[in-house]
Amino acid sequence: MWLLSLLLMISPPALAEEGQFTILAKKQCAPFEGVLFNKQAISEVLSGYDRFQYACDNVVQYELRKQSELHRYEIETLKIEHRALTKEYDLFVAQKDKEIASLVKSLKKTSPRNKTWWFVGGVVLGSAATYGAYRTFNER
Repeated sequence: MWLLSLLLMISPPALAEEGQFTILAKKQCAPFEGVLFNKQAISEVLSGYDRFQYACDNVVQYELRKQSELHRYEIETLKIEHRALTKEYDLFVAQKDKEIASLVKSLKKTSPRNKTWWFVGGVVLGSAATYGAYRTFNER
């Protein structure tokens, strides 16, 4: 192991040639306009496609998962809100039912028990008031 470490330390680093390119004009050493790459540059372009495709796929998958989680979160939020509003509505209806029952109960307590006597009294009192008004305002 020690020998391998020593060998790696004294070996010179590999020098990679950097890719080069040039832009050609028409009729300048070529019958067309374009870009001229050396071997290193073209190999970087061709090998870069797979790397960039993989990176792009990763970014797309990440963004899709992020959108999926965002939509799932929004759906869960709407479900929770729906349940809360339904419970609130049910409580409101139950409260109104209790209020109606309470009002009916108090109405039954305050309504007269002798309805016929109240009716007869109202007719007699109304007739007497009408007759009294007639006598008072009659100018003859």
